[in-house]
Amino acid sequence: MGDSRVASHHLSRDAYLYIRQSTLRQVNENGESTRRQYALRDRAIALGWPAQRVHIIDQDLGMSGAHSVARDGFQELVAAVGLRKVGIVLGLEVSRLARNSVDWQQLLQLCAYTDTLILDEEGIYDPSAFNDRLGLKGTMSEAELHLLRNRLRGGILNKARRGELALRLPVGLVRLADGRCARDPDAGIQASIAAAFEAFAATGTIASSVRQLLASGIRFPQLVWGGNKAGTIIWCDYNRTRVINILTNPAYAGAYAYGRRRCRQAPDGHIERRKLKPDAWAVVIPEHFTGYVSWTEFDAIQRQLRNNAQAFGRPDAFGPPREGPALLQGRVMCGRCGSAMYVRYGGIHGHQPRARYVCVDQADARRAACQSVPASDVDAAAARLGLELMTPMAIEMTLAIQDELDRRVAQREQHHQLRVTRARYESDFARRRFMLVDPANRLVAAGLEAEWNTRLAELATVEEELARFRAETQQQLSVDMQNRIRSLSRDLPQLWADPAVIDRERKEILALLIQDVTILSEHTEITAHLRLRGGACHTLTVTRSSIAPRKRTPPDIVAKIDQLLEIGDDAIVAQELNAAGIRNWRNGPFTKGQIANVRKGRALRSHRERRNTDGYATAGELATRYNVTRTTIRHWAITGLLERFSCGKRHRWYYRVPAGADIVRGYGGPYAKPAQIVAASTCNSSEPGAVR
Repeated sequence: MGDSRVASHHLSRDAYLYIRQSTLRQVNENGESTRRQYALRDRAIALGWPAQRVHIIDQDLGMSGAHSVARDGFQELVAAVGLRKVGIVLGLEVSRLARNSVDWQQLLQLCAYTDTLILDEEGIYDPSAFNDRLGLKGTMSEAELHLLRNRLRGGILNKARRGELALRLPVGLVRLADGRCARDPDAGIQASIAAAFEAFAATGTIASSVRQLLASGIRFPQLVWGGNKAGTIIWCDYNRTRVINILTNPAYAGAYAYGRRRCRQAPDGHIERRKLKPDAWAVVIPEHFTGYVSWTEFDAIQRQLRNNAQAFGRPDAFGPPREGPALLQGRVMCGRCGSAMYVRYGGIHGHQPRARYVCVDQADARRAACQSVPASDVDAAAARLGLELMTPMAIEMTLAIQDELDRRVAQREQHHQLRVTRARYESDFARRRFMLVDPANRLVAAGLEAEWNTRLAELATVEEELARFRAETQQQLSVDMQNRIRSLSRDLPQLWADPAVIDRERKEILALLIQDVTILSEHTEITAHLRLRGGACHTLTVTRSSIAPRKRTPPDIVAKIDQLLEIGDDAIVAQELNAAGIRNWRNGPFTKGQIANVRKGRALRSHRERRNTDGYATAGELATRYNVTRTTIRHWAITGLLERFSCGKRHRWYYRVPAGADIVRGYGGPYAKPAQIVAASTCNSSEPGAVR
């Protein structure tokens, strides 16, 4: 069977048969399609190609044609076409070669440039001929793939909107036989997940929640997704990532959520996944099944996490309590512009930092802050008010602290008991397996016996941990400790001032009482309007703390510095003072910078200003005046044309033209003439010897 489009130069090259199926399932189940593709080899032989010159490329079986990345067979075919090794490309249909217009058009243009034919089940095509509409076929192939995807996604979204699409559930939730979701029946897993929410409710931050979970000995049930142990639970310690995953997963709030991530295919073929904000999720059905928290509580947790987030460069004013000494951090508002006031720290390195509340929202880069007040003044007044308000409630607070301690101890003991129960079950299960084995089968019996011994050792370990925990708990909750807790009603101010209480804990206490504080600063007074959690308002007027008097250098030392500036610069003055045993206001040695500060503060002239008054100048200044180089100025000084003066060993030289004289530059060449010193009147100098 011949064809007029198959020429001799086509037959001089090889024929390439490209075979592909989109998935491995199609390869296994749709065998007829694979056989039809291999049968195209007979078409090439019928057109005149020898059997040994018909190459079959089938390494892309089971791979999608949506892109060419990772399709080694397709790339091999394109390379062979570009090298003019191919006379005809065979494929069952265009979609076998590529379902992407970019890949298909590139192959089509390459075949037209190298005069390569294309054959499918319907006929032979010459890409260089306009009437062979292979470009339209490639476009239709890509459009077909797009329609198939839209149909599949439409069905998935329709099922998800009804909440019937099965999604992978996190650990702590299981799917029942009828398709409904419920809590895991394992009480240990339930207690571990609930403990994460309780820890965040008590602390308000991720880091503090992790510390509390680790201190309580509560472990995380890690579900194995793949491998031989798929579906089993591995108990491990909590970390930041695990706590975040629990707090941000809406499934734990009983909500059905679909479309939380968006997937996009990059040009190189890999899939990019990006998390979306809750308002961009495709489907959200709150209270779809029983979770660990309500949807209202879950929404409050997300708001708290957003408030805790710190922006890069400029911290959020209403973030979580930190370790700094500013007790009202995140709760201070500006009484002038209404903006939030931020905390700024200053102070000398190695000393206690001084905190200030600064309003910068209405100030640009070149202006001063809207207002700035010392944090210690406002914090002290707010603390006194808080202690006054807490005194009537001290007894109730004492009982609440006792109840909270009892609750935490009971929770930790429950987790230890659940671990003992689980270890005892696994030990009994290993014992039953060992008892059922044939004693004659020593190979199996030895393995089961070793497993039983391992489970017994694990049981002994968790029982020992439980006993140690109970002993430590009894020691902590001794009679003396309980008496100290009850004495809080009398010693609350003393407890507040206790150095063992960190600033972050004081901030948390004030945050329970104070909603926000609006500050208006005057020259000598600070007015603070406090709004409490219950809605009551208090106005406090605080006298602005005065700055400590500045320590100044004694007048006799200033006079000594003024004298020494006649013979040297700031560094030499510092050396002379230190050599004489004179100390600065901090009882330490003087430095060059301190001498400069004293000189500027007392309006003393520097050594250079004094030399300029006497007519001296630097080499650079004289070089500019006479339009010569600095080397020439130094040469004039060596030859005696200039007077020079040094402010010290290895320090700068100052030069001066002799009084009543000036210098006439010389010149080089065959009629060279050296520089000469002449009378000032010859050069029409109005100020003899002065530097101009």
